[in-house]
Formats: sequence, structure tokens, C-alpha cells
Amino acid sequence: MKPNKGTYLYIGFLFLLAIFLSFQTYFVYGPANLKDVLFWGVLSIVAESLLIAFPNIDVGVSVGFAIDTASILVGGPLLGITTSVLGFLFRCANIPNRGYSHLLNTPYYITVFNISQSAIISAIMGHVYVISGGVVEEFHLMQTILILFIGIIVNSVVISTLISITEGKKFTEVCFSSLKGIMLNAGSVGILGIIMALAHLSYGFGAVVLFFGPLLLARHSFKLYIDMRNVYISTIETLGKIIEAKDPYTSGHANRVKKYSIMLAEAYGLDYDRIQNIKRAAVLHDIGKIAINDNILHKSTKLTQSEFAHIMKHPTVGADIISEMDFLKDVADIIRYHHERYDGTGYPEGIGGDEVPLEAYILAIADAYDAMTTDRPYRKALERKEALKEIGKNAGSQFHPSLAEKFISIMAN
Repeated sequence: MKPNKGTYLYIGFLFLLAIFLSFQTYFVYGPANLKDVLFWGVLSIVAESLLIAFPNIDVGVSVGFAIDTASILVGGPLLGITTSVLGFLFRCANIPNRGYSHLLNTPYYITVFNISQSAIISAIMGHVYVISGGVVEEFHLMQTILILFIGIIVNSVVISTLISITEGKKFTEVCFSSLKGIMLNAGSVGILGIIMALAHLSYGFGAVVLFFGPLLLARHSFKLYIDMRNVYISTIETLGKIIEAKDPYTSGHANRVKKYSIMLAEAYGLDYDRIQNIKRAAVLHDIGKIAINDNILHKSTKLTQSEFAHIMKHPTVGADIISEMDFLKDVADIIRYHHERYDGTGYPEGIGGDEVPLEAYILAIADAYDAMTTDRPYRKALERKEALKEIGKNAGSQFHPSLAEKFISIMAN
């Protein structure tokens, strides 16, 4: 995360809100029991130290939500706030490629954000539990389900706002993606927190420790999922490098096509999942060229009819390769049809209009624009205005008309 002025202002706002809610909670509910603070605080520190970090970004997930939920149910809002804050203050998490992260080597703004976020979420969950009729040290099913749902929503909104401000992404898309990503995991972890609270209410501290084991098992299962996802991402990156190694003239082409495709897809209002598929398709759209003879790929003169027929196979070959990978099946048709034309005279199947996925049309425009504005063995690059003029001239024949219009509009600014 690269903070900007907006990031600091937002974190400052969260910090002030966290302080206000903490003091307000103290004056309304009084101090938390010291024995409870020590017990649940230690569990929170352990849970947060077992953070599962995502690669290349300063984001991770933990099972600390279960501890926070349980502490609210057994000790009230202030215990929940104190427990969650202690977890973030004193955790020591192993971050891939960075080593152990703790208070002394973590950027202060990240620490302030984490502490503020946790305090706000715990305070809101605790207040809602009591206001909705829940009684501390008793179990009320509907109120408990309510605060789990609210905790997930508030967490998603707070994080999504930060990402939106820092990275300039649309809040709605980031928030929707965040909710999809954490709903099932946070819900299941929260249920374990409820079980731990029930164990404490019925049998005391010892029973809670017994149920800490299943919580760690849940954490391990989620870590396996994250590791598998990371393998998928690495696979995509490796395939992209294979393409560029095969055809050095297209070095950087995939990344530029990805950038143009995302710009157009966002401007056209496509949802997050479709944009993610376009992003993957852009990186892999020329993977089928691994089956094309090097002499044809690197030929500096005009291709013969038979050579071009060979080139025309690469979208089908690429789609067939990708369709064998379960996590990329939704990308296969985008790759298969990215050389189809709107008027139905493209390849490999000669279809057009609504028969071609919108994502493939987006990729086709981005691909053509980059090809025109990049030096090739057989010609010099066109100026940007000339390339955009070509796209406009071929709107409705080669390119999807409204997509072409939108692309020209965003690239001309």
C-alpha cells in the first residue's frame, strides 16, 4: 500500500472515531475485568500472530474475529475493544518474503489503521448486541447472528474505503469483491467464536482453550486455500513470460493490453468479476502462439496465405490450453474470440454481433491499439491519434461500435 494524503486523512478520521467510541463505551459500560482482558488478550495476540498474508499487498486475514466475537459475548463491548486492540498491538506475524512483522518494524500508519479498525468494529458490534436486546454473559441467538453480519459489513466497508482512496478504485466494486471474499470465511470463523463463548459461559476458561484447536484448524484450511490461489496467480504470470519468450517483439504487449482493457472495461461499467477475467485473458491472450513456428512469428515481410492461416489458429490453440485449467475456464472464450470482428468476418469462427462475448471485443480493441502504436518488424508504430482514428473508422465493422466510441473517448483525454 502506497499512502497518499487522502490515506492519511482517512486513517486519522478512523483513529479519532476509535478513540471516541472507546471512551464512550467505557463511560457507558464501565471497565472490563482484568482477568478477562489478560485471557482473551493473549488468545487474540496468538490469533493475530497467525496472520495469513496475501502476496505483494499489505493485506492479510486472521482468525482473530472469532476471539473478538467471543469476548464481546462474554464480557461486553469494552472487553471486545480491548481484546482486539491488544491482538494488533502485540502480534508477531510471519509475512512471506518479509520475515516477522511486529509493532517495532511495521509502518505506523498501518498499525494505527489496524488498531482503529478493530476498535471501531468491536465497539459497533458490542453496542448493537446490547441495544438489540442481547445481555452480556448470556447467549442470544438472533442478536449474535446480527452482530456477526454487521461486523463483516463494517470490516468490508472500512477496508474497501481505504483501498478505494489509496489505489483510486471504485468503492462499490472493491466492497462487493471484499464481501464475496470474506463472507464465508468470516462467517465460519465467527461461528467458532460463538462456540468458544458458549464454552466459556458453560464451563469456564479451560473449555475455551479446547475450542481454540478447531479455530487453528480453520485457519490452516484457509491458508491452504490462499496458497492454492497463489499458485494459480504464479501460473498465470509464468504463462505470460512463456509468451514473451516465444515472441520477443511482443515484450510488454500483454501488460499494455491488460492496462487498456481494464480502462475500457471500467469505463464501460463492467462488474468486478468480469474485469478480473479480462485482466487474466489480456495476460494470456497470445498463449496459443507457442504452437506457431518461430519463422512465421518473426517474419519481417508480408505473410503468405498459408502462413496467415497458421497464425489464425492461435486463438483456438490458446483457448484449448486455458480450458484445461479449471480456474481459467471463464477466460477461455475471451481468448478464443478476441480476433473475431463485429461484422462477422474475423477468425477463428467468423461470428460477430452478440455471438461474441463483450469481454472479447474489449480485448480486441486493446490488442489492436497496442499493435498499432508499437514498432513491429514489418512497420513503424502509428501515432496515438492515428491509431484512435483507425479504431473509429472501423467501429461497427471490425470493432464493437459503442466500445470503440468509449475507448476513443477515454484515450483522447
